[in-house]
Amino acid sequence: MMEDPVYFISDAHLGIEDYAAEERRRARLLTFLRSLKGKTRQLYIVGDLFDFWFEYRTVVPRQHYTVLHALSSLVESGVRVIYLAGNHDFWLGTFLNEQVGVETANGPLTVTHHGRKIYIAHGHGLISRDLGYRLLSKIMHSPFSIRLFQLIHPDCGFKIGRLVSRMSRHHGAPTAWDPREAYRDLAFSLLDQGYDAVVFGHNHCPTLQHKGDKVYINLGDWLRHDTYGVLRDGEMTLEKHRIAEG
Repeated sequence: MMEDPVYFISDAHLGIEDYAAEERRRARLLTFLRSLKGKTRQLYIVGDLFDFWFEYRTVVPRQHYTVLHALSSLVESGVRVIYLAGNHDFWLGTFLNEQVGVETANGPLTVTHHGRKIYIAHGHGLISRDLGYRLLSKIMHSPFSIRLFQLIHPDCGFKIGRLVSRMSRHHGAPTAWDPREAYRDLAFSLLDQGYDAVVFGHNHCPTLQHKGDKVYINLGDWLRHDTYGVLRDGEMTLEKHRIAEG
């Protein structure tokens, strides 16, 4: 029996701007999510769907309601949605799983689809020069930081969260060192270890590179590229979402 296609997206960074400013980008993402009904039974969100996420006991960001509703609707239609935490997902709690139906994972995953062994990770903290993120992560994930943040009024908390996200956002910064090469080398080393495909996000650069019959894919982002990955009939492709005109 032929398997359904498997879809992969990352780095939408919703909330990087205010609600009105993000209208067109959010609309494109919603159109994509809604289009998956009846096409797949599996969607991987490979980190940083939101530019900042924190769960208070009774409060979640109202700005993300439409996207959360679209994800819940996908789950209700029979699509399994798995969300891997990215470097902007400092505090993924239980809300996505319990109220939306989205499964969450805090580290890399090894899965098998279409007979292909796949390594999936957002990519942050995996290369040696990602020291800034490692330090920031230790601070933000400490119980003291989380407890302190819970004492702040949510409106103030999310303002601070945006500032923290800016600190964590280093993609596109001028540098003599090209992280794309480091991620490619890491991916190829994983392919040499027996994986058939490696899927990363994080660096916002859409990439599809083959090593023999194996493949490394970086999913790009939904800030500039609107790209996503698809595993179809055992073959991984990198595609661009386009809204039909007329």
